[in-house]
Amino acid sequence: MHRYSIDVEKREKTGKGVARKLRKEGLIPGVVYGRNREPQALTVDPDDLKGKLYSNAIIDLSIDGEEETVMIKDFQKDVIKEDIIHVDFQHIAMDETISITVPIKLVGDAPGVREGGVLQQLMREVDIEVLPTDIPDEVELDINELTLSDSLEVSDLEVPEEVTILNSPEDVIVTIVAPSEEIEEEEEEELEEEFIEPEVIGEEEEEEGEEGEEEEENIEDKDYYTQ
Repeated sequence: MHRYSIDVEKREKTGKGVARKLRKEGLIPGVVYGRNREPQALTVDPDDLKGKLYSNAIIDLSIDGEEETVMIKDFQKDVIKEDIIHVDFQHIAMDETISITVPIKLVGDAPGVREGGVLQQLMREVDIEVLPTDIPDEVELDINELTLSDSLEVSDLEVPEEVTILNSPEDVIVTIVAPSEEIEEEEEEELEEEFIEPEVIGEEEEEEGEEGEEEEENIEDKDYYTQ
């Protein structure tokens, strides 16, 4: 379990205009909520979030000098620049269980791969319920006995007794398939992508004319602007 401290400031003003102004100043708008408290808007320094977004870390959040224990519940990124543009903190109690997602780590060498099979990992994360103090960094899955055409399910995961897995026990995590099966699947996908519905002779010119008229109407109706 990782634990950090972050200082943030309360933010009274909210709205898109305020958030846009904060981002121009190099800051991140955020919010903290949970445990029957009113949501509180925040201003966060982006440097304080480095290395903490994907770690399931516990954070001692100092809000204008008042400390709260939280976790990062969600965050949004700019799709082009990939900068963090908003972050949500959720208040937690150290003596109450929470539901979180942790990565699955495959451990060992599968005999099925040495036999010429291809390893396919269908699940890379698992949902668990656990006390904040007992959050594992990852859940390991031993694949040392995984043979060709064999698979391992959620029920094969071994976790400490203080951890409860929330996924269905029958969910398949990893399997070993024969190379021919993988090739057939790829060929089917390629055929689907290459398939083109045949055009009906005589309708092409009429359709092109209709599309041109629709395009002109759409252009007239649109509101173009520069942000």
